[in-house]
Amino acid sequence: MAFRYSFSLVKRFFNNLYLLTFLNGFLLSSLLYFSMEATYEGELFAVIKKSIDKKTDFNDTQDSLVIKVMESCNNLLRNRASIFNEISDFTDVKVNYLHPASIDLMTARGACGSYSLILARVLQNFKFPVRIAQMKANGVFGAHNIIETKIQRGWVVLDPTFNLYFTRPDKTLANFNDVKNNWAFYRKQLPAGYDSSYKYTDVRYTNWGKIPILLPSIKKFLDIAIGKKRADTVCMRVFFLRMYDIYFYFTLFLFIPVFLITLKKVIKLKIFPRADVPFTGGNIIKYIKQRFENTSLKTTVNT
Repeated sequence: MAFRYSFSLVKRFFNNLYLLTFLNGFLLSSLLYFSMEATYEGELFAVIKKSIDKKTDFNDTQDSLVIKVMESCNNLLRNRASIFNEISDFTDVKVNYLHPASIDLMTARGACGSYSLILARVLQNFKFPVRIAQMKANGVFGAHNIIETKIQRGWVVLDPTFNLYFTRPDKTLANFNDVKNNWAFYRKQLPAGYDSSYKYTDVRYTNWGKIPILLPSIKKFLDIAIGKKRADTVCMRVFFLRMYDIYFYFTLFLFIPVFLITLKKVIKLKIFPRADVPFTGGNIIKYIKQRFENTSLKTTVNT
C-alpha cells in the first residue's frame, strides 16, 4: 500500500510541468555549483604542486621527490590542525555532508585522515599511483591512516601525519612489508612521540563491511575478476578524492532524464495537445517541416 502511494506521488510529480521545471532549474544550478567548486579545488592543488616543483631539481630521484611532497603537505597542514581540531561545532553543509578535499586542506580536521587524503591528492597530481591504508593497531583496523604510493621500484609507505618515511639499509624507501617483517630495525627510525601501538602489523585498503550487501558483493566480484590477492589491495577511498567531480557527474546523471522528460512534456502540451495526434518522432518531423514551409511561404508573400 505504501509503495503504491509513493509510486502515485512520483507519477503525479513527473506529470506536473511546474514541478519538473523547478527540478530542472535546481539540478542545473547544482551542476554549475559543483563544476565551479571542482575547478576551484583543482586550482588549489595545482598551486600546491607548483610550489613543490620550485623545490625540486634534476638531481631528485623518485624517492626524494615523494619525500619533498610529503614534507610540504605536512608543513601545510600541521599549523591548521592545531587550530581547527579544537573546534567541533561546524554546522556548514560542506563540512558535514559534502566532505570535499578542500575542507581537509583548509582545516585538517580529519587528523590522520586529512593528512592522508591531501598527500594522496597531491601525489596524484605528480602522477604517482596511491592508496590509503588503514593501519591495524591493538587488533583493530582504522586506528591510523597512512599512505602507500607507487614509484618505479614499487610501493613505498609514508605516514604524512608524522612526516615519516622508512629507509632500507641501501637508503631507498621501504614498503609496508619491509617494515612489518623487520620491525626491530625500522622502529629505530620513528620520531619522538610516535604512538607505540602503531607497529605496522597489518593494513587494509578498503573496509568491505562498511556498507552491507553492496560492498561485500563488489568484493566478491573483484575476487573473481582480478583475483583475491589483487582485490585485497584495492583502495576504494582513492576514487573519492575528488568529491565535487563525483557530485557533478551524479547530478548530470539525474539531470539528463529529467530534462528529456520535461522536454517531452512541453512538446506534447504545446505542439500535440490533441489526444488523437500521438507524440512520435514522425509527427515531430512533420511539425517542423510544416512550420518551415509556413515560414518560407510568409517570407515569399512579404517579398
